[in-house]
Amino acid sequence: MSDGSRPALSVVIPVFNEARSLPALYGRLTQTLAGIGRPYEIIFVDDGSRDESADVLRALRGRDGLVRMIRFTRNYGQHAALFAGMERARGEIIVTLDADLQNPPEEIPRLLAALANGVDVVGGRRVRRRDPWGRRAASWLVNRVTSVVVGVRVRDYGCMLRAYRRSVVDRMLAFPGVPRYIPVLAAAFASSMQEIPVGHSAREHGRSRYGPVRLLRLAFDLSVQVLALRPVGERVRRLYQEVRRGPRYVIAEVLE
Repeated sequence: MSDGSRPALSVVIPVFNEARSLPALYGRLTQTLAGIGRPYEIIFVDDGSRDESADVLRALRGRDGLVRMIRFTRNYGQHAALFAGMERARGEIIVTLDADLQNPPEEIPRLLAALANGVDVVGGRRVRRRDPWGRRAASWLVNRVTSVVVGVRVRDYGCMLRAYRRSVVDRMLAFPGVPRYIPVLAAAFASSMQEIPVGHSAREHGRSRYGPVRLLRLAFDLSVQVLALRPVGERVRRLYQEVRRGPRYVIAEVLE
């Protein structure tokens, strides 16, 4: 990869106040990717962290040329960070992964194996979730509402551990504005999707940004987004963008 050749696999990881998780994540992830045996790149997107995440990422980039780093000026949200990483990803397959290690990076080979069966998107379905009861209940409701509104039955829209083919990512990136809920776009633009069960661990450091209230707000956002994807949705999309007017994100630093 140091010669500028194109990777087969891009791993995009949004980061927000995860300085204590990043060293372990990097070690486990690189070991997993080395075992896959394909050229890869890792894109960390620092979503306005207020801890030492940026310093940790700079150090990782300094010792590993396969690591790329994008840092926002402030917190724009997880899906804006994913969008920024996807825009710069060069791989034919893009994998997304949280930085908190609740979804183990060791599951990535299983995502790729399922993708080899010909589907466009493979999503993880978290089994034996290690989250508080309130968050699990809100997540269950969001998944049910999303499945009905989108018309695609998926049991875990909220799992960040996913693998996308380049063609689907390109279609999502062409959608105007910042997607509030990337799995909804994936469901709209993919010709086929598959879910596989994946492990889920308790968060060791910090706390989740997605409590019950934020998850319910996300359910509203995704409902508006689905309307914008439909033939009558252009007016809805423009109105929604007026309400949420602002830049997609502003980048303070790029290391690649």
